[in-house]
Amino acid sequence: MSARGLRRASPLANAFLLLAEVGAALAWPRLVFSAATLSVIAALARASGIPLRGLVPGRRFVVVFALVLFVAQALSVRSGAVLVSEPFRVTTLGILSGAEMGLRFLLILAASALFVRTTDPDRLADGLVRLRVPYRYAYLVVLALRFVPFFEDELRAVRDAQRMRGLEVSVRGLRRALQTARLTFVPVIVSALHRVDTIAISMKGRCFGLHARRTSSREDARSAWSIVPVAVGLALVAGAVVGRIWGGSG
Repeated sequence: MSARGLRRASPLANAFLLLAEVGAALAWPRLVFSAATLSVIAALARASGIPLRGLVPGRRFVVVFALVLFVAQALSVRSGAVLVSEPFRVTTLGILSGAEMGLRFLLILAASALFVRTTDPDRLADGLVRLRVPYRYAYLVVLALRFVPFFEDELRAVRDAQRMRGLEVSVRGLRRALQTARLTFVPVIVSALHRVDTIAISMKGRCFGLHARRTSSREDARSAWSIVPVAVGLALVAGAVVGRIWGGSG
């Protein structure tokens, strides 16, 4: 299956889009603007052949955490018209601020997931090296991006093993959540530490970092799709700047 959408774009262009999306969301966190940005991310994901559910890993946890952010922000803002006074004070601005906070969290998560799923770590490292970033630091980005699917695969394997053994995990209640964390995340972390040790031995065996410069046998093919993330990123930044100047930040 041939690459589609942002998978064909330059990794540096995708990185610029990610920074623009996050920067615009933080610079002007209005509800309508964040919703529009999230719609753009969903459209780019569809164009790249990524299902929308792939933009929100761990959907149950993400939704719960977004609701926690919404409630916390709604209860902390005291200004605005009072909707409920007892037992907690809830105002219109609190509800709006909570919705903006929760949507901003989903936006940043979706933008990061889109970048990870459309960007080849090796091509990104080569692009950073061409920008004269020391390849030792560029390789750190490669490791970080490659560990994302590794954690997903390990977590899926641990959960499948638990189901085969008849072990039911649940996050309902503090006690069950702690038990689930112990039975799920501890094996994943141990497996990750083993992987890190293997990578460190492999890098040492290949004398990684011995030479000051690193060469690459691959040429990054140019694609017209590289214009899309740059144009979208510039449009989002311009929209955030104009909105902040003319519409205010509140």
